[in-house]
Amino acid sequence: MNFVMEIEGLSKNYKYFSLTDINLKIPYGHIVGLIGENGAGKTTLISLILNQIKRSNGSIKIFGKDNLQKEKEIKEDIGFVMDECCFHNCLSPNNIQKIMQKIYRNWDSSQYTQLLKNFQIVNTKKISEMSKGMKSKLMLAVAMSHHPKFLILDEITSGLDPVIRDDILMFLKDFVMNGENAVFFSTHITSDLDKVADDIAFLNNGQLVFYENIKKLKNEYALLQCNQKELLSVNPNDMIAHYVVNDQAIALIHNYVRQEFYPGTITSPTIDDIMLLYIKGGCI
Repeated sequence: MNFVMEIEGLSKNYKYFSLTDINLKIPYGHIVGLIGENGAGKTTLISLILNQIKRSNGSIKIFGKDNLQKEKEIKEDIGFVMDECCFHNCLSPNNIQKIMQKIYRNWDSSQYTQLLKNFQIVNTKKISEMSKGMKSKLMLAVAMSHHPKFLILDEITSGLDPVIRDDILMFLKDFVMNGENAVFFSTHITSDLDKVADDIAFLNNGQLVFYENIKKLKNEYALLQCNQKELLSVNPNDMIAHYVVNDQAIALIHNYVRQEFYPGTITSPTIDDIMLLYIKGGCI
């Protein structure tokens, strides 16, 4: 399998926080969602990938190239979108094009114009006059107009209405359809992952808890709800995490097909359920 990005032993140490020993390989043709609580290390990881901060240890390869030695070359083929608009409020899409075509050798004015049209963005309108959704679409149009092979997105759908969010998600899905591109995006909206993600990377307290195919993740886990006494009959080897509130237990367990052996009620967990149990159940 060919990988668009390979991260090995990546660490970043601060005084009160550390991102520790991250190992991650993203295949071409995949959309990978990055999840975790605020302060889990998501933005730190993305900043390291983009060389915005200096790493403590580890290596990052993008397109098979070291991202320190070949940074400029790599960034020609990366599109990046932040959760906040990075352009000055006085600029219009036309102004932005004049700037960006001097930065990227593969800048495609026709592509940019078409994307603005598709996203219904007026090219003379100032950013100060745009909604958050329009700003997100504009940044995506900019990120896509030099024909990148890899998109890195930081909370791009946060705070957007459902229609605009869906438009962006479908755009990302189309982007990887050819099997030659990939997307890595952080999000707090786990329903977005259900719609488009192939794999999920879960960070907590600076550690990569799991990196798993989303279908496999849902098939392997089940959510058990029972009382505290019934929980004692569950095989400890089948249980990943649990917590108890007022004698009512909620547990994340393995082996959904063996649910007849378990007491209480078993359902399929959501991504939120899995993340909550890993954190609240104290297995991290």
